[in-house]
Amino acid sequence: MSTAFFTELRNGANSRDSFDDNKMEQIRDLLYGEFKRDSDARIALIESRVRELETGLHRKLDAIQSQIEALSGTMQSDRKTSFDELSRSVLELGERIRSISHG
Repeated sequence: MSTAFFTELRNGANSRDSFDDNKMEQIRDLLYGEFKRDSDARIALIESRVRELETGLHRKLDAIQSQIEALSGTMQSDRKTSFDELSRSVLELGERIRSISHG
């Protein structure tokens, strides 16, 4: 028994293992291949839909944030205007009270 014999024996076993692995892969593909392809397609569709929903949600949240910021600015402006009007009214009332008390 020479080294060449063992090398040939080993190579033959490797090619047989490779052949067996290939056959097992073919059998696996026949049994589960369609299910796996269908599942992969469904998963891809779901992932795509989730990305669409995320994009839509981000757009809506950005729009809401813009509206809130606009309303906040409007409220601050309205509050300042109201405060200014109240201040003027208080000053006018003070002037009237003074004029009544001096008069």
